[in-house]
Amino acid sequence: MQVFLGQFNKLIFSIFLIASCFGLAACTPIPAGDPQLTQNTQLDLVDWHITGLWIINCPVAWVKVTNNSAVPIKDVTFQYNTYDESGQQLDEGTFTIEGDVPPGTNKNFIELYLGLVSLYSEKLSIKLLSVSPG
Repeated sequence: MQVFLGQFNKLIFSIFLIASCFGLAACTPIPAGDPQLTQNTQLDLVDWHITGLWIINCPVAWVKVTNNSAVPIKDVTFQYNTYDESGQQLDEGTFTIEGDVPPGTNKNFIELYLGLVSLYSEKLSIKLLSVSPG
């Protein structure tokens, strides 16, 4: 009975993890954004790790957004790419951060579940695509 409960808990966790990855990275259109605000925004990947159960991989990122403009920003959208050990690109996706960043400040966004990626993902890069006025 104890073994069954352990397997059941793993199954429930797997379903939750898959739903989280799909739910947060679902097919949402990329916001048009504001080119001037985007130019005044800096995006840094502070840290990341992979979460999963050997059959799925989902990068979890810690991203710092710096708003160098005079107005608040929101809908910070970035592209992420994963690479294998030799530097070959494996996956590409986009992610929009929910939340705003006040003018002239920076804000950390932790535990961003980006989406499902290859099992061989060893490296992650991000590139800012757009931001909108808050």
